[in-house]
Amino acid sequence: MDLSARTRIASGGPYEDAVGYSRVVAVGPFVYVAGTTASSDGSEIPDSAADQTRQTIEIMERKLHDAGSGLDEVVRVRMFVTDIKGDWLAISEVVNSFFSAIRPVMTMVQVDALIDDRMKIEIEMDAVRKSAGAA
Repeated sequence: MDLSARTRIASGGPYEDAVGYSRVVAVGPFVYVAGTTASSDGSEIPDSAADQTRQTIEIMERKLHDAGSGLDEVVRVRMFVTDIKGDWLAISEVVNSFFSAIRPVMTMVQVDALIDDRMKIEIEMDAVRKSAGAA
């Protein structure tokens, strides 16, 4: 397996150039999606944690597709939330609507804050492409 080739994919969000990172990096069969929020593609941030979660996963799904992958190949999900006790159920219901059949390993932790006070959740994903030659 050749791991020397690296594919980088941007989403056009406001922080990628400022910080110097890619939304997605794919190496061989491995696809890593950076911490993503509902505004990572420049979209407006919805008010509810559920709507932010849905919009974030949809952004990530498009970026995974750009890397030759999809949600069905996600093996790990990390969620960083600002109010775990208040929002975990609403977030979990949305996440379950995308992942109930896939069942990747998953972590949800509370953080003190995200970069924008309107943000309630940031998500990272790792995937393993079934076809290493994808993208």
